[in-house]
Amino acid sequence: MTDKKKSILYIICAYLFFWVAFSLIGLVLTLIVEDALSFQDSALMQLMVAFAAWTPTFALLALFKKLYPGSSIREFYKNAFRERLNLKLLLCITVIQLFSFFGAVGITAFTEEISLHSLLDVSLPTLLMGFLWTSIQGPTGEQSGWRGFLQPHMEKRFSVIKASVIVGIIWGFWHTPLWFTSGYLGLELVRFIVAYMIGITCVAVIIGICYHRCKNLFVPIWIHFMFNFTLTMYTGEPLAALTWLTVLYLPVTIGYIIWHRQYVLKSP
Repeated sequence: MTDKKKSILYIICAYLFFWVAFSLIGLVLTLIVEDALSFQDSALMQLMVAFAAWTPTFALLALFKKLYPGSSIREFYKNAFRERLNLKLLLCITVIQLFSFFGAVGITAFTEEISLHSLLDVSLPTLLMGFLWTSIQGPTGEQSGWRGFLQPHMEKRFSVIKASVIVGIIWGFWHTPLWFTSGYLGLELVRFIVAYMIGITCVAVIIGICYHRCKNLFVPIWIHFMFNFTLTMYTGEPLAALTWLTVLYLPVTIGYIIWHRQYVLKSP
């Protein structure tokens, strides 16, 4: 099987698994649970969301023998985390993500003419619960598939930047069911989708560049984790903050692209 066919097969499977899992969550909310609003804040609901977020990894494991004939899952993960971590790289992107998040919240507070304090919850229980749920959901559940498998396969045919953009778009559209359960309608929904797709593509490019510099799967997991974890501290209306966060991530992404190209030019 060619790399292109492997990529297409994986993408189809990852999409199918997620949409089935998402449909099951919807079925539970509409047919089984009497108080849907209360259930959405429950631990069981969070675990169901975590299960759905792990579907890219489930797809990878289900197709593993086709995608990596002659190899083993243990060997895959051993290689994925083998490289030594670049702590300076991780520290730099962590600081940038924190500044971007708090900058977006600050701009939101200014434009909406409300207090910054009213948009943030940095209490210990919120931070601990945010850390817990973020740790077991998207960052750890998705990156084995999107970056552990798909990114390297895309880089066999495209440059790092182009491969990262392609994976970012695929990753973004994979979240399609979330768009139509966001509660937004009309122009607000369009604005949400545009901001979401641009933002997630920016994050994908940053992940791709950083992952190229340090071939350790912890790098994309950490960047994804920080993006999601910071959002757990935000208590305001999501669309405004998402819009400004996307605006701030754009120059950061351009900066990383310039940095990557300079690195490529200097490489022998």
